Amino acid sequence: MTQHVVPSVRIEAIDRLFRELTWNGQKHAMQTLTRPEIGLTLPQMVTLLAIHDSGRCRMGDLADATMQSGGTLTGIVDRLIADGLVERVRSASDRRVIEVALTEIGRARVEEVTFARQNNMERVLSAFSERQAEQFEQLLTRFLQGLQSAMEVDENEPTTAQEVAV
Repeated sequence: MTQHVVPSVRIEAIDRLFRELTWNGQKHAMQTLTRPEIGLTLPQMVTLLAIHDSGRCRMGDLADATMQSGGTLTGIVDRLIADGLVERVRSASDRRVIEVALTEIGRARVEEVTFARQNNMERVLSAFSERQAEQFEQLLTRFLQGLQSAMEVDENEPTTAQEVAV
């Protein structure tokens, strides 16, 4: 892929827009989640969606997927269990291992969240033509790939002045 030098004024504008998108996206998600028929917090939604995507999973894997500490995640899962959305089950491959899985109610709640998010996105994108929406998707995909590449580079770089000196 060809690399281009982007003028600093453009970088500043895109960074500002990205911060605004992130902030407004979180506020929008919170409005959706706090609807009475959904009634979830953002960490609960992230956890439910991660469990949904993996089927059943160990708490350690879930902590990695959701980027939450084990202690925080235990509290979230306990609340989801109390609400009947998640259950702890023994692993089919190793009976000593406990995994978490969605209940039927949990799957229905994920469907409600997904439906609400899709409706919200349809409203947000209603001003776009089909072609504009396609281009926007392509540009966002490219931006996401750039973020992921930058994160991989950051993970391999030294994090302290001492490490650089060694």
